[in-house]
Amino acid sequence: MVHSGFESRIFPSILVMVRPKVLLSRCFLEAVRYNEEKVDNDFVNKLKKYVDYIDFCPEVDIGLGIPRKRLIIVKNNGSKKLIQPETGVDLTKKIARYAEKVLKSLSVKDIDGFLLKANSPSCGVGSAKLYKNGKLIGKDYGFFAKKIKEKFYYLPIEDEVRLKNKDIREHFLIRIFAFAELRELVKNQKRELIDFHTKHKYLLMTYSPKYLKELEELIKDAKIDIVEKMKLYKEKFYKAFFKKPSPNRYVNTLLHLIRHISPMLTQKEKKHLLFLIENYSKKKIHLKVIIELLKNLSHKFENEYIPYQKYLEPYPDELEELKKS
Repeated sequence: MVHSGFESRIFPSILVMVRPKVLLSRCFLEAVRYNEEKVDNDFVNKLKKYVDYIDFCPEVDIGLGIPRKRLIIVKNNGSKKLIQPETGVDLTKKIARYAEKVLKSLSVKDIDGFLLKANSPSCGVGSAKLYKNGKLIGKDYGFFAKKIKEKFYYLPIEDEVRLKNKDIREHFLIRIFAFAELRELVKNQKRELIDFHTKHKYLLMTYSPKYLKELEELIKDAKIDIVEKMKLYKEKFYKAFFKKPSPNRYVNTLLHLIRHISPMLTQKEKKHLLFLIENYSKKKIHLKVIIELLKNLSHKFENEYIPYQKYLEPYPDELEELKKS
């Protein structure tokens, strides 16, 4: 197999994952909810083992007690307010100032994603109840979550209910772990950009062939100095992962990956691989089945390039499945 300039090297067989930095709602850690409850969530409990987190509770941090009267979002004359209906207190300006202060303290080098409490009027990710004239009229982002989305639109922001969806959860995990590695690369001012890009090549191909091509052209451009190149690479890398890829993109990536070992495969092995890929495209089998076979074949033929790809294991396996609830 002839490799491109990005691939002609010896690859380590084990990939080390950088721990993502995640902003986490404090109610997953402590009993700070309005009703004095702590939220016990299987996914969050697993995730905490693999990430470094900063915890916040906007409602407690602005001075509200535990327990406290509930808050709601009220729409009136085109504007939205955070109101405590039982007391009539308007907390809109107070939580806006709090959000501005907190988010100003966070920069892209410090955070890789956000995991917030569903349905919360401060933290809900499109799940907070919206009222008008005392009636429920729909759902919206909580006040704190909305400010996060506006300032850090390129980073993943989810709540624990949305993450029950396997596709959303996978998209969230792929992004926070990829962004953690990017942050580490930029932070340490490493000149290992080619290695980084090589590891993420097939993830980038899956998410955005357009940005993969642009990033490769950027790396090859000798007219751009390393500082500017890193800046531009970072901006494009975030954009590449913005939209969740279609199943067809995963199939396309698999077909590209197997080319690295296809000359060594027997006709039966090739036929079996293509059969599995077709079944994956029809949602009959899990992607992990094909990934494990690719790993085994790579070991068999001493191919070090395929196992080097983050595509094969973009996040820890333990985070893959949740308990049935």
